[in-house]
Amino acid sequence: MKLFSKGVFFVVLAFFTFQTSFGQGRYFRWFDQKLNARIRLDVSVGQLEMEALPGNWKPFGELIQLDSGMLTQLPPTLSNHYFFSADKQLVTLPVAGTGQVYELDFATNRLKRIDRTFYSGYNFGAEVFERNGVIYSVGGVGFWAYSKAITYFDTKSAEWQAIRPKNPGPKSIFNGYQGYSNSADKFFTGGSEEGEFLENVPLGLNKNLYGFDFKTNTWEELGEINPLLLQDVPRELAWNGQYFIQFSREKVYLIDPVKNEVFEHKSTQEQFQGGEYRFVAGDTVYCYWDLENGSGSKFSIPEIQSKASYIGSFYNPPSSFLMYYLLGGGAVVLFLGILMYRSKSKKESQIQFDEQEKVLLKSLVSLSPGCHLSTVEVNELLGLSTKTLENQRRIRLNTISQLNQKIQLFYQIDQGVERHASPDDKRQSRYSLSPEAYKRLKEYF
Repeated sequence: MKLFSKGVFFVVLAFFTFQTSFGQGRYFRWFDQKLNARIRLDVSVGQLEMEALPGNWKPFGELIQLDSGMLTQLPPTLSNHYFFSADKQLVTLPVAGTGQVYELDFATNRLKRIDRTFYSGYNFGAEVFERNGVIYSVGGVGFWAYSKAITYFDTKSAEWQAIRPKNPGPKSIFNGYQGYSNSADKFFTGGSEEGEFLENVPLGLNKNLYGFDFKTNTWEELGEINPLLLQDVPRELAWNGQYFIQFSREKVYLIDPVKNEVFEHKSTQEQFQGGEYRFVAGDTVYCYWDLENGSGSKFSIPEIQSKASYIGSFYNPPSSFLMYYLLGGGAVVLFLGILMYRSKSKKESQIQFDEQEKVLLKSLVSLSPGCHLSTVEVNELLGLSTKTLENQRRIRLNTISQLNQKIQLFYQIDQGVERHASPDDKRQSRYSLSPEAYKRLKEYF
């Protein structure tokens, strides 16, 4: 799996968090199911705004009263989660990475800070959720280190309190499959990035799924995640309390960690792009490329479920030690012997491309020496001509990135699909195969 460099990775984390609600600028944001629209609060003036159309924000309601000095306490770039009270009169707004918690009271039209936190920065990208009326924050990253902390907001002390599990659990909890299941009363985590920021070694990936049981205060290693799901880089995920929804271009997966099931829906008519920012409201996932002006897409989970087919388990439970020694040992020896016997060409024959990738690669292989495909030609080959320019760019780059990963994996060739700036227009790109990739792929096709 290709990961960001450590430096770029940390800078990105300072500004963005994963899932639920994000904010850029001096706004708190949330999704109002009753109004079926995004809402934001401009904390510089106390004005509520509703998104009437994508990127078109309209003031509404009365001005919100702000406590004095609030702007000096808030970070210049806001990123928040949100939780409504049962009567919808209160919305609690934890600010990511700071420990700060605010409460907006619609009965009094007042926003106030309700915590007494004095620390910040350790849990950017944490999974924040509500359990039995209590807000929890799990994992995240900050101070050049991954976190696995489980904390909850104690309304009596107005501070975050830590939960100390009885056993170690995963090394990190960040940027993977993270979600709390109310039906199982468990927090699930898997596929997290892990490693040491300050050491000159690549960051890794934890391929196992874990469950934290709040009743017993213990972690359980459930098993290794289905490798099919870990192939998507980067993964676009949303969690609705029952399913992880994983978007994968022409496919979308519904993943049930409680029942250990994965369902897949394929479509040649749609592109399942999750977008940078995702809001889950009931049975619908709302996706946006840009918080202020980007057009949105939405996906109905029941509709996807009605079209999806079961393809296998989410994770494979670990075998017992006895079974491992009696049967697994012999299987490992046999497997290693087979690997040594197989020729390199046999290994290469396992590489597979989807239809879009095949169309693009065949066109690249058929090019005469010194020729290239233009950006417009690549878009046409991928069937992107009817999409917005931003979606064309994202899908095109994702497709080429995935192709290069496959070529590197099976042929050990870096940057098999090369991108060059056009000599006529530096804003445009030209695409071709490297000489090594051309030779191997010409044999393949």
